Amino acid sequence: MRKLLLSAIMLFLFVHAFCAQPSGSLPVIYINTDGGQDITSKDYYIAATYYVDANGVEGYENIGSAEAPLTLQIKGRGNYTWTSFDKKPYRLKLDAKASLLGMKKNKHFALLANADDDLGFLRNTVGFEVSRRLGLEYTPAQEPCELVLNGEYMGLYFLTEHIRVDSDRVNVTEQMDNETVAENITGGWLVEIDNYDEDAQVRITDGNGEIMRFTYKSPEILSQQQEEYLTNLVTSANEAIFQEDKTSKDWQNYIDIDELAKFYIVQEVTDNGESFHGSCYWHKERGENTKMMFGPVWDFGNSFRRGTDSFIYYSNFHQHWIGEIAKYPDFQEAVKRHWETFMESYGTLDGFIDDFVGKVSEAASSDYERWQQYGNSNMAQARNSYVNKLHAKVQWLDNQWRGTDIVQTYFICGASDALGAWQPASAPQFAYDSRTETYTVSLDYVDKLNNGFKILGQQSWGGIEYGSNGEYIEFGTDYKVGITTNGNIMFGTQTSLSDVTITLRESEDDVIIKFSHTDTDGIECAADSEDVEVKAMDGMLYVSTTKPSRLEAYSCGGGKVVDCKIMGHHSVALPSGLYIVKADGKVRKVMVR
Repeated sequence: MRKLLLSAIMLFLFVHAFCAQPSGSLPVIYINTDGGQDITSKDYYIAATYYVDANGVEGYENIGSAEAPLTLQIKGRGNYTWTSFDKKPYRLKLDAKASLLGMKKNKHFALLANADDDLGFLRNTVGFEVSRRLGLEYTPAQEPCELVLNGEYMGLYFLTEHIRVDSDRVNVTEQMDNETVAENITGGWLVEIDNYDEDAQVRITDGNGEIMRFTYKSPEILSQQQEEYLTNLVTSANEAIFQEDKTSKDWQNYIDIDELAKFYIVQEVTDNGESFHGSCYWHKERGENTKMMFGPVWDFGNSFRRGTDSFIYYSNFHQHWIGEIAKYPDFQEAVKRHWETFMESYGTLDGFIDDFVGKVSEAASSDYERWQQYGNSNMAQARNSYVNKLHAKVQWLDNQWRGTDIVQTYFICGASDALGAWQPASAPQFAYDSRTETYTVSLDYVDKLNNGFKILGQQSWGGIEYGSNGEYIEFGTDYKVGITTNGNIMFGTQTSLSDVTITLRESEDDVIIKFSHTDTDGIECAADSEDVEVKAMDGMLYVSTTKPSRLEAYSCGGGKVVDCKIMGHHSVALPSGLYIVKADGKVRKVMVR
């Protein structure tokens, strides 16, 4: 009986995998290996051809075609992700540089499967975005796409820049293999703090008695002089870090404190419990007085896999160095300083997430049909789960580093699937801003509230259900509120898309809660001029110009959705929402319904 059940399950998965097709909502990369051979090694490349079908998606271009494909080499990549999943990640080496999916021209890319990301494919996506917002020297670009390999649909993938020494990536002076000149071997280095034994590695014992592995990526082959230099560098840094005097600045002779502080904040915000244990990169420019610069960020696969109320150096993984460095007051002050920078843009992070989820949701559905043993069957709930964890961790960190009080947690729960379909565990959580004493949640459309909603004071049905009695809730004057027969709030607006503010009366205190679509404060909105006219109706953006102009449109989260040259009359179909439109040098807010 058990054998029959297993056979039925395998047949079910096979049929679904065979039937799955690209969603048509993202560009598709088609790769065909020579002779259709399987990719079984991550050590050796095999020859293949490729082409990119942009599917007419704005911002992407076709490269090659089925009739005239281009050539590349492909192999497997990764460690755990390569051995533990049928949906495999790949390393690509193009025979000629190309600008794939709008990225800067290069030969070297990775196709990340993210088969282990059950939080809406947001782990890497948000990690990279936080890195960009904090201003690390280089953050790998990534673009979502779908992959067809040897005629078989493989699902949703993320084309990502491979980390390497390059003027457009890790921009340090390239060091030759087997270099012996003393000045030259001071840099440039690209090194990974690794958690796997590799041949190209220098190993030391850190101050906690743990083996610390440094896998050198560039140069790839070391002379005796290069190996001695790298060993001495990391040994000296380790000794400086683990000295008893925490007012000492000796460790800063080896490591750039600001770049490390920014790198560390990225890992804390995303609660990456493996961040200083493996896939942890640093680089160093040539020169006796140059320092180790932590970054670029990579691999957030172990983000949010534990509680959100502790620092990452208390995770189950042994985190090298960072727990000891965190004891230094100088480092603590650097972290607090860069934390302020992050918090300035934190309010728009939910909008970025929502734009991403909207962009990949259809492809995620196709991916789940192909890989039902992995994937995200409900992107709205996966998004909410990730954002709730993100909000909780940021709130906890803010309390540690800025001394804000631990505040009440609020969730919005409603009939819409995007609101958790009345399940608090998957409902969106409000983020708290201590400076304005306001809770904010970003929603794609206010009208998701039209089918009724409740605001819960904790993540359980035992929480306070605001909205069951109208006397406890006040709306701004532009909004209408009514109570349904089942006690839920019916919500309607005279203005379709706008910020909505609610005042909750809890005891004698006011709790201000805001539904927000975007942060557009400070944007000057110009009236139409004689040269250009912009309007929207029936799901279309219409622009008329009397002279050549560049038209740019941005979604609420900042993503560019239109970028083209126009003259005369031009129209673009856009999903409902608020857009920032720039034409003829003038900026406007435009509502598409």
